[in-house]
Formats: sequence, C-alpha cells, structure tokens
Amino acid sequence: MIPQADCAIFNALPKTVMATVHKDPDGDAIGSLLAFGTLMRQRGVDVDLYVPDNAAKFAMLPGYEAIGNKPKRSHYDWVVFLDCANLDRVLNVATLPTYGESINVDHHADNTRFATHNRVYEASSVGEIVYGLFQQLRVSIMPDTATQLYAAICYDTGNFRFSNTTADTFAVASDLVRLGADPSQISDWLFSSKPMSYFNDIRTGLTDWFVHPTKPYMIVRVSNGPQTSIESPVNFFRQLEGIELVVLCREVKHAVFKLSFRSKSMVDVSDMARSFEGGGHIRAAGGRARGTFESVKAHIQALADPLWT
Repeated sequence: MIPQADCAIFNALPKTVMATVHKDPDGDAIGSLLAFGTLMRQRGVDVDLYVPDNAAKFAMLPGYEAIGNKPKRSHYDWVVFLDCANLDRVLNVATLPTYGESINVDHHADNTRFATHNRVYEASSVGEIVYGLFQQLRVSIMPDTATQLYAAICYDTGNFRFSNTTADTFAVASDLVRLGADPSQISDWLFSSKPMSYFNDIRTGLTDWFVHPTKPYMIVRVSNGPQTSIESPVNFFRQLEGIELVVLCREVKHAVFKLSFRSKSMVDVSDMARSFEGGGHIRAAGGRARGTFESVKAHIQALADPLWT
C-alpha cells in the first residue's frame, strides 16, 4: 500500500518532532497517533504527542498517558499531522509551536496537500496507513500497538460495516489480531459502552427531527453541548429505512452548530460539508454552521433538495 520510497522520510526524521491530529479527535486519530508515537520512538526519534481537546474518552487505549494537551516545546524541527485533511481541521492552528517542516499522513479524498511532505493514500483509515509504515520500516508491532491500530481501523470502518472496508482492511485487521489485538474488547470499548449523554441525544433527536416527506433525507437536532460519547448518534439515525442522507446538528455553543453528515450509497457528503467549513469522506463528513437552528436547517435543505429532483 505504501511505496518504499515514500517511507524514506521517516528514516531521516530529526530529533525533535511533534505529532498531532484534528480537533475533536475520533478513534482513528487517537489510535493512529499512539501507534505512530511508538513507531517513531523505536526509530530513535524524540516525539511528543499533542492533542489539545476532547481525547479523554479514549483513555482506555494502552499508552494514552503519552498524549499531552500542551506542547512541550516552543519550536520543533518537524510536525507530523495525522488524519487532517487540511489545516483548518487542526484546533487553533495559529497557536501551534513553530516548526521547520511538516508531514501530512492522511486518507481523506479531499486532502489539500498542505504540508511540506504529503503522504496521502487511499485506505480505510490512518490506522491502516500507520500499519503499512510499520511493515515498510520493518518495526515489530507489539500487542499494545496492535490494539491501538485495530481500534483506529475498527472505528473508522464502523466495526467493519462501512463501504471503506476492503479486503486489505480485513487482512490488516487479521494480522493485528494475530499480534495481540482483542476484537471483542475493542468493539465493546468503541461501540458498546456509551454514557448517558448518548441516550439523551437519541431521546432529543427522536423528538426534534425533520424527515422529508418525499425525499430520502433527514435532519436531526440533538442535545446541546459537546459530544461525550465515542460513537456519534448520527449512526443511530442513519439506520432508518429508506433514508439515504442524515445530517445531525448539535449546538456546541450559542449559535454555533457542529454538523455530522452520513450517507449510505449515493450522496457525496464531503461535498456538502465543504459548504459548512468542513469536509471528510464521501459517506461520512463533518462541518460547522453559525446562526439559528432554523437558518442552519434551511441551508442544509437548500443543498439536499436538488439532489433528488
């Protein structure tokens, strides 16, 4: 999956490196970051793992304590961005430490190739890419790292249910199980242990949704405040029979909505998300909108209605 020539840069990294991920990180971001940190340390690189927001829900992953919420240095030789399609996906990018060069390791189709060195591949997840780096650099994967990588892949494939799951994905997952990952435990961590806030979101959404009477899409408003569950409730509403597109709206602060887009087989939601300061995958994307809920809903409808004319 990863050409040997693309890996040369990871053999020549300088001594001070910071690795970070996108804001409001998900399972792929955190699992990949932890595994990448191990990979770099085994290559003799002094790497700091930096996640400024909302990572604690992944504290069950081995090695989580290596993640810091503040940079340890004011300047790094290099910064590695994992799972970031563009710099806007990094929280408070203007406040990052200064750095010499950067590497962009990602799998989003809408990646803007913003770094000094871009390593963007078609893969189920960044976890699958980092696994490939381990293979090409001939670094052994220990059980804790296998767990981190399996969690990353499992999360971004929706427990191997989403359309980004390929034969290669299953082959990588199989090898990670052989190396020590426990599929049952990881699945329970990610998908079967939800806080009460998740169920409050479902309850709110069931009473505050718009299902178009003739077109296969729905807009759901859930509880205000940050998402504290690992899995977004958008996947619950995506299950409704006959629905192709779901947009979930959460007011994270006054008049600012976090939007989660999901589709099943037809709609490119990454294109829709770009209209809301966001982006992502063809079938799963996110964005932000400002205004009242009614104005946000009207904007979503203006984009969704023409999809079925």
